[in-house]
Formats: sequence, structure tokens, C-alpha cells
Amino acid sequence: MSSVAALLGVCVIAAPAVRGATFSGSSSDITDFSNGSEVSTAGTLVDAVNLLNANVGGVGVSTTINGVLFKGTQPGSYHEGAESFANASFVYHGGDGYADSGLWSSGGAYDTLADSQLYGIDNGNVNVGDGYGVINLVPGQRYQLQVFMLDDRSGVSKTFPLQFQEAAFTGNFDELNPNTPAVEIGYIGGITIGGNGVHQANGEIATVNFVIDAGYNGLLVNTWDNGAINGMQLRAIPEPSTLALGGLAGLGLFLRKRQTKKA
Repeated sequence: MSSVAALLGVCVIAAPAVRGATFSGSSSDITDFSNGSEVSTAGTLVDAVNLLNANVGGVGVSTTINGVLFKGTQPGSYHEGAESFANASFVYHGGDGYADSGLWSSGGAYDTLADSQLYGIDNGNVNVGDGYGVINLVPGQRYQLQVFMLDDRSGVSKTFPLQFQEAAFTGNFDELNPNTPAVEIGYIGGITIGGNGVHQANGEIATVNFVIDAGYNGLLVNTWDNGAINGMQLRAIPEPSTLALGGLAGLGLFLRKRQTKKA
């Protein structure tokens, strides 16, 4: 797959026109180390997460970047903040954790988020159905997802793609519905992290906009070729409408979720 990534660069593959799913996006280098202004504030924040369960410096470490709170997770928790599936936006679905305060020496807004990362997310035996889960998505609603990849260790060089698959979760931990196989809707290649320990080639942020098909309620974000992910944020673009959320019942569910997270 790495040869495909080299050919695509930052290009993406959109879902076929006959399907309802849409996808567009690309990755870019991090430049604003102090303020983290690459962290999007478009639309409405659904949730953001610091991926690794045991972050350097503590358990469940949260950080705020450009006004967005990235929740720390908890040991042994499948869902961020140990929330129930119904109230969560992310679910652990494989990968190996690595924590080291030396992952990031550039300072500034990304320090806490960059203390830990997930890698080895890819299951080499399958092409779809693996990755980190984004859950409780509503078909027809347009979302923006940012994936943060941060590592500036001297002598470390990682170049890898990101694969995005719409998926159907059952609501039982990270279980996928075997009757509704995951389907790839997008792909970004040419992502590079690692470098010489200064502000060069040390991190990228992928920003994607997508809509999933009816029958699905989640997304899987997968990386291979030694790729590593530090955090994610999910936003609804623009403000969710009753039509996009499937009527007043869907809107009520979204608002209850937002109120729960504010409490």
C-alpha cells in the first residue's frame, strides 16, 4: 500500500457517485507551534480526544488547543473519558500505545497532546474494518474530522497514509456489525512526521470533510507503515439541521449529548 501512497501524495479517493458517502481532505505541516491555530473551530464541536490511555505525566491528561478541549482517556477504557457508548464520540479499536515526554521538543500548544501516540493500528490481514473508531455519527450530516500526528524526535522518520472507512458499530464496546462490512471512503498519502528535533518535518494535521451512508454510524481511521496518531477532533459542519439529523428526535439526541458533555 505504501507504493499507492507515494503516487497519491495528498490526493484522496472519493466514494463512488452512486453512494451517498462523500469525502474530501488533505494533510498539512504544523507551523503555529505556540498557539495551535491549525486546530479548527469551524462549525460545532462534537468532541476531541487525546488518544492514549496513559499519557506521560498522569492518567487521563486533557489539553486545550486554540480553544478546543482534547479529553484525556482513562486506563482500560474503550471510550474517551470512560463514557458509555451512547455518550461517546470515539472508541479504541486497536493499536499500540507509546508514551514519552521526549516525543515533542518544539514546545508550545501541542506539548501535552504529543506526549503519547498510538501506532500499529493496522491489521495486516484485512484491508478494512480496522483503525481508531469515531462513533455515533449521523448519516447525511456533514462532519469535519482532524487527525493530529505529532513527533519531532531526532533521527525518527515516519511516512505513511491515512485510510478512512465508514463502519457500523453495534454499541457493544468496539464491536462492528458483521452484516454491514466497513467500506473505504477516503485515503490520504504522503504524511510525514519525525525529523531533526527542531521545527522541521515534525508533524502534520489531516483535515477531512465527510458524510456517511445510511446504515452506518461510525468511521474507522487507520494508518500503516509505522504511522502514529496523537489526537482527533470531530466537528459538525455547519450547525446540524433537523433534516441532517433525521428529524427532531435526532436533533434532541445531539443537543442532549452536548449538554451532557458541558455538565
